[in-house]
Amino acid sequence: MSSILKSERKQLILDEIKEKKFLQLEEMVQLLDSSESTVRRDLDELELEGHLRRVHGGAEVVSKLQTEESIQEKSIKNVQEKMEIAQKALSLIEDGDVIFIDAGTTTELLVELLDRKNLTVVTDSIHHAAKLVDKHFKTIIIGGFVKQSTDASIGRAAVEQISQLNFDKAFIGMNGVDEHFLTTPDMEEAAIKKTIIENAQKTYVLLDASKIGQVSFAKVARIERVTLITNHSESVLFNKIKEKTEVIEV
Repeated sequence: MSSILKSERKQLILDEIKEKKFLQLEEMVQLLDSSESTVRRDLDELELEGHLRRVHGGAEVVSKLQTEESIQEKSIKNVQEKMEIAQKALSLIEDGDVIFIDAGTTTELLVELLDRKNLTVVTDSIHHAAKLVDKHFKTIIIGGFVKQSTDASIGRAAVEQISQLNFDKAFIGMNGVDEHFLTTPDMEEAAIKKTIIENAQKTYVLLDASKIGQVSFAKVARIERVTLITNHSESVLFNKIKEKTEVIEV
């Protein structure tokens, strides 16, 4: 095995990931001529330092703070994981609940799964609202300026309207989560999500494991304020998050 110093190994990993955006574990083992356990430890440290993000089978570069994909781009990623998360969220909804369903691709799957229970559903998404009305749910849509890339109502009017309401449960999406905060690229969307959390008795954040370790520009809330519904991750960061807040794994 190689006698490369730890600092050199870590820098080689970072250089390769910056160039290729994603590296498989096997590639890094060969690159460093080190054992798999050694490479895993290096990756764990680099993730905790915020330099990369562990994903199944390897690691990828951490996205820029204000990077945000469109709904169309998000909708084709991690579809199976998102469906499993939406199904778990569905099982938490009870007849008679007043719920908030946030804009987003995973929450859209939840809307599609909703059956004809006696529910009142509040949403900040035009597309969610149309689907809910078609399914004959009592639907309340939040007004405001519509951000086209995410289909979310934002702005002061939206925040004020949400702040006047109470919800049994809220189901929201999120761009990133670390061991301290939930984050999203847009300050106005952060304000919307924060207000939803403040006015819900229980808030569930629906996010696939690719969001774990991602950090965006605007802080929404501390992770202790919510319950995460996500698929399993073996990263050190994921275990630290589970020490801080409730996590429902699917």
